[in-house]
Amino acid sequence: MQFSISADTIKALLVIAAKKDTRGYLNSVCIDVRASDAVAVATDGHKLLAVALTLADDAPALVPGRYIVAREALESVKPVLKRPILVTIDPTARAATIDNRSAATTTPLMDATYPDWRKVVPLTVSGEVAQFNADYIGAFGKVQTLLGGKYSPGILHNGNAAARVVLTGDAVGVLMPLRGDPQPLDNPTWLVTPTAIAAAEAA
Repeated sequence: MQFSISADTIKALLVIAAKKDTRGYLNSVCIDVRASDAVAVATDGHKLLAVALTLADDAPALVPGRYIVAREALESVKPVLKRPILVTIDPTARAATIDNRSAATTTPLMDATYPDWRKVVPLTVSGEVAQFNADYIGAFGKVQTLLGGKYSPGILHNGNAAARVVLTGDAVGVLMPLRGDPQPLDNPTWLVTPTAIAAAEAA
């Protein structure tokens, strides 16, 4: 199976994938193949990105499975003249070949079970407001730019459950909210007037 993936899409997936997680499969991109479609997925357990893949011309039929390609293998192949990168999955040899149209590298597929990521993606949202890690929101800002979006991504709140991140095209983002009690609001003295301070102390 061979897929044509833009270099920026690979970069976007690696923004979301973990880097030094003890669960090695999170430091990777999963090519999730079904009989009718294929999706590239990355997650670090807090955020998730899924992008539909395009089957390369004259590619063999899809072989369903979840094929995990390590971060290092994807990072090692640099784009050439913004050409799409070809990722070939050999289910029999359990290997992936990554080709930038100038040079190619072959790497073993990771021997692990990737999480059932579709169970995490909410198909509806409640609209109940939640709090999020600002760094994770910033990561999706980078993803949106890499995917060619002109505007900042939006968040469809879902209370204490996973929220959907609105991204350009048909890419799907998921963001887990912060758990626990809300942080106390501590106003520095230079922010409020002496009258407001006195009123607060008298209350």
